[in-house]
Amino acid sequence: MLNDQVFQKRIGYLGDLKSLLCRVCTDYQIGSYLTHSIISMGYEDLNLIVETSHNKFLVKIFAEFRDNKDCQRIIDIVMAARHVGVDQPEIYSLNNDKFFYKTDISGIPIRLCVMQYINGKTFFELQSKPSGKEAKVIIENAAKINSIYLKPSFVYDSWAIVNLLKEYSQKKQYLKEDEKVIMDKLVEEFSSLSIQDLPHCFVHGDLIKTNIMRDDNTDHLYIIDYSVANYYPRIQELAVLLCDFLFDKDNLFDFSKVYDFTINEYQKYDKLDEIELKNLPLFVKLAHSMHVLCATYEKKVKNNQTKENDYFLNLGRVGLSYTSRHWKY
Repeated sequence: MLNDQVFQKRIGYLGDLKSLLCRVCTDYQIGSYLTHSIISMGYEDLNLIVETSHNKFLVKIFAEFRDNKDCQRIIDIVMAARHVGVDQPEIYSLNNDKFFYKTDISGIPIRLCVMQYINGKTFFELQSKPSGKEAKVIIENAAKINSIYLKPSFVYDSWAIVNLLKEYSQKKQYLKEDEKVIMDKLVEEFSSLSIQDLPHCFVHGDLIKTNIMRDDNTDHLYIIDYSVANYYPRIQELAVLLCDFLFDKDNLFDFSKVYDFTINEYQKYDKLDEIELKNLPLFVKLAHSMHVLCATYEKKVKNNQTKENDYFLNLGRVGLSYTSRHWKY
């Protein structure tokens, strides 16, 4: 069990959060603070479930490394996604209609936002596979996200497929030899690809099981966490979906059907062009590669021993082996 301070290090404050959260509850007029707990999933921000006399809320305290512009960027993206009808938790405003809350505690700057608490669990927590109906819902939401007319300031994501060449050169030394053999070939293929020729759009970039929730009471699905959203090749969105949320490591030889299903469903909302259809299989393999590469680095160098990191490492290894050796695309 990880100590709470491991997660609080992300915001640069290791003391008691109660006084801060009491102030937040008062300013947002969401009831009197009762208690809080830390959500252990995720790699960057500090996410808390805060219970008040009125209800439960999610408080996202932004990581210390983010500046005000980065925090506002995330909030603006959430607002834009809600505008196009993406299924996601509501974000709450203060009396002055501002959604970005800034204060300090013991002289340490704190930036946060308050969001709707979903009485449910992520698919990662549920250890659940999506039904066909749920897969359709998330693919439709992906298309809605990709329709957002937004080109936010660029945020570097070390797990993003487009950053493979840089990340691989720095981290390949930590891989197993058989993993390097597979990835060397994929890196060579990726190096010859002209990324700028691929259609680009606004992309969530992280539609994985840890960022998709199912409400316990209604079974409604919610998409969360736009921290690494960027203006990327559109097929990166589908590749990420296909390497985790829609990838069933226990039924590998059904994956070709899942792949075709995903393309057909997505194209009900927006057509993929020939260059996208040609290169999507490569991006799927690269998505698995990035999970192996980055999760290995997290484990060996940063001593990340969380179940979440182990999950991505093991899933990536299965996916990389299967799609590179047996998948006929």
